[in-house]
Amino acid sequence: MAAVVGLEYDIDRLLSLHQIGRKDRERIRFLKKYMEPYKEDFVRYITQALYRFPELRDILSEEFIAEFQQILSEWFDRLLEGRYDVAYLQYLMSLGEKFVDLGFSPHHITVLFDLIRNYFNTKIFEFARQAQSQEELEKFRAALRSLNKVLDLNLDVIISHYVDIETKKLLSLGRLGKAILRLANRFGLLLDSLILFGLMLLSFFIVYLFLNDIVHIFTQHDMTHGIIAALGDLLILWTILELLNSQIKFMLGGEFAISSFVSVALAATIREALIASLEHQKPIEFKLALAVIILVLGMVFGIVKWFELKESRRRSVITL
Repeated sequence: MAAVVGLEYDIDRLLSLHQIGRKDRERIRFLKKYMEPYKEDFVRYITQALYRFPELRDILSEEFIAEFQQILSEWFDRLLEGRYDVAYLQYLMSLGEKFVDLGFSPHHITVLFDLIRNYFNTKIFEFARQAQSQEELEKFRAALRSLNKVLDLNLDVIISHYVDIETKKLLSLGRLGKAILRLANRFGLLLDSLILFGLMLLSFFIVYLFLNDIVHIFTQHDMTHGIIAALGDLLILWTILELLNSQIKFMLGGEFAISSFVSVALAATIREALIASLEHQKPIEFKLALAVIILVLGMVFGIVKWFELKESRRRSVITL
């Protein structure tokens, strides 16, 4: 009983904060007869928007899409009913829990609500342009303002309850769980820093190797071997630089480029093949093996790089 009273207070407070009154409910009901024919189109449009999120791509199965569409369809109906009471508040809170279970983040929810708002606004603008009288036009304008207030209420409740759930999960870990989580984060940061330091140290060794090969040209009077070895050193140094940049981007919150690892292995093998080509005592089988390794690594590098470029272009299109 006390929980119900608390929710009644919450819904009254929220309605007051968002300035939603009886007239707003009536205006939403007025929109219902106009928006209902577009329900399937609305569900399809918002569902397609899920593919804008690369991080959700792995979970967009048929079952996931079907469940999401069912949630969206039910929400559409309840939104346009215009009954914003305790039951509606509980329903919005349950939506927050469902979004957590589905794997959405507050970022995803906010973007989806922006798309929902744009869809409704576009349709209402179309209805307003087709209005037969000034009175009907004013009704659509008033309904648009009311709908946006109700959408703000929905987003407020869903995001707030989502954050509450996540906070409770963190608090439920207890002191030991929080300590382990902090330790794991710091340990991960330490390992990333060690990798970064190791790459920096390795680059200095590669520079030393390059200078040593340059000196070899003048001291051993073997220009061909020295130039080939120096070119191989520069190639490895370039790939180490790529790997270093990738690690820095990863530590700053970006995604790690897998192609950087492949490029290092490819560069090292090419250097070995260049040097082996000048050493006649090396068996032909060894040289053929190097050629096969370079071919395979080149194919792997090309495939990985193609997928990375494809993903980069797709994100650029979404951003635009």
